[in-house]
Amino acid sequence: MIDNPNRKMDGLHSTTKAGGIPAWPAALETLLSQALRFIGSEAPEQAPVLREADSRFRRRQWTVLVSGLCSVGKSSFVSALWGDSELLPTAVRDCTQTNTYVRIPDAGEADRQVLVSYLSRAEAAAFAANGFSFYRLAQMLKEVLGPYAPRLDEMSPEPRLRAALSAVKRLCAQRPEILVLHDYVSDEMEQLEQFMAFLDAPQYAAGTTVPAAWSERRDLLMGLRRPDGRTLDVGKLWSLQRVELVRRSATQWQGVPPVLVDTPWIPMFHEARRVDLIIEQARHADILVILALPQQFQFEDWVLAVFKERPELAPRTLIVFNQVDTIDTLLLLAREGFAASFRENAQRLAQHGIAPDNLFMSCARLPFLIGLPQDASVAGRIAKLQQVLSGIRKQIASRPDGEFKSRLLAACDPDDAGLVSVRRRLEGLAVEYALKQRAREALAALEALNPVLNLAPAAAHEWAVIRKKAEEAEGLIG
Repeated sequence: MIDNPNRKMDGLHSTTKAGGIPAWPAALETLLSQALRFIGSEAPEQAPVLREADSRFRRRQWTVLVSGLCSVGKSSFVSALWGDSELLPTAVRDCTQTNTYVRIPDAGEADRQVLVSYLSRAEAAAFAANGFSFYRLAQMLKEVLGPYAPRLDEMSPEPRLRAALSAVKRLCAQRPEILVLHDYVSDEMEQLEQFMAFLDAPQYAAGTTVPAAWSERRDLLMGLRRPDGRTLDVGKLWSLQRVELVRRSATQWQGVPPVLVDTPWIPMFHEARRVDLIIEQARHADILVILALPQQFQFEDWVLAVFKERPELAPRTLIVFNQVDTIDTLLLLAREGFAASFRENAQRLAQHGIAPDNLFMSCARLPFLIGLPQDASVAGRIAKLQQVLSGIRKQIASRPDGEFKSRLLAACDPDDAGLVSVRRRLEGLAVEYALKQRAREALAALEALNPVLNLAPAAAHEWAVIRKKAEEAEGLIG
C-alpha cells in the first residue's frame, strides 16, 4: 500500500530546483516508487516490466555519438570533454578504428576498465567480404583473369574470402609481375590473411565481451603499428564491434554524464564495417555531435541516411567547428574567410533542421594539452596556441555582437575553449529529449498495467490516485 495516496506531489508542479536542474524527475521517481510498492503488494507478478522501465529512468543514461572526418580532432575533443587528456590515443593519422564507448562506472564497478566486444564470426566475415581490401583483390582478379576469374559473388562471405586469397596467391606465384603492376596486392593480401588467421585464433571471443587491461586501450583502439604506419593486427581490429572505456569523468556535469561514442572515420567506399557499425549506433543515439574544421561544411552520406531514417535526430545534432586555431586570420573576416563560411553553413544546415543554437566552435586542443603531463615541449605548444587564440580575440573584439562572434570568443577563451558551451547545450538536450523519453517509457509501462490489474475496490481507489498523478506528470513532461 502507498503512504497517504491523496498527498499532493508538489515536485511535479515546480519547474526547476537549484542549479537549473528540473524538479520533475525526482518527483516522478517518487511516483514510480509508490507504484512499485503498490504493485509489489497487490500484483507482484506484474512488477518486472515496470521495474525495468523505472530502472532505465533512474539511471539517467543518455548517449552522445561523436563523428567527423579524419584529423578534425575527435579523440582530443572527447578526451577534453571528459576531462582526461590521456583517455584516448591521438595522432595525425586515422586513430580510432572502431566504435569506442566512454562511460562512468556503474554502481559497484571499478574505475579504469576496458571491455572489448567482438562481432560474431558470421558478422566479421560479412564485413570483411564487403571491405576495401577484398574489393581491391576481387577487382584485380577480374582485370587479370577476365572470364576465368573465380565467381566469388556466388559464395558465402568466409568461403569467398578464402577463395580470393587462394586465387591471388596462385596467380602471383604464376605471374610475379602482378606484384609490380599491382603494388597494393601484397598489403591487401596480408591484411586479409591476418583477419582469417585471427578468426581461428584462441583469443577471438566471437560474439562476446571480454575484459582487457587499461594499458592495452591504445593498441585496441588504433592497432599495433609498423614504423610506416601500417597495422600489424588488422584481424583483431576487423573483428571488434566496440571497445568500452569505463572511466570517471573529471568534468563537472549537471546530472549523470553521457555515454560518449567516439566513432572511426570512414575514409572511402567499401568500408561496410565502419559504416554499418556507426549507423547502428546512430539509430540509438540520443544526440549527435559532428566535428568539422572551420571551413565549408558538408554532411557525410551516412549522416543524411540516418536523418532520413530518424528525422527527429536533426534538431538534437550539434555541429562543432573544432581547431579554430587553424583559421586563416588574414582572411577571417574577408568574403572568402571563415566568417562568411560560417554564415553560409548556418543557412545550409537550417535546411536540414539544424538550429543556430546547435552550431559551435571549439579549440579542444588547448584543454587537452593543459591536461597532459607538463614538460618544456607541451608548455611551448600551449603558449603558442594561446598566442594564436589571443590574436583571434583581438581581431574580432570590435565586431558587432552575434552568433559568430560569441561562438568564436568562447572557443578562444582559455576557460571555455568552446567545450563548456557545448557541454551545457548537451545537458539541455539531454533533459529535453533523452530524459523525457525515458520518463514517457516509464509512464507507458505504468499505464500498461491498467488492463491486467484485478483489484479490490479499496486498492482500485489507491491505484486511481497513482494514475491521476501519472497523468499530471505526463502533462508536465510534454
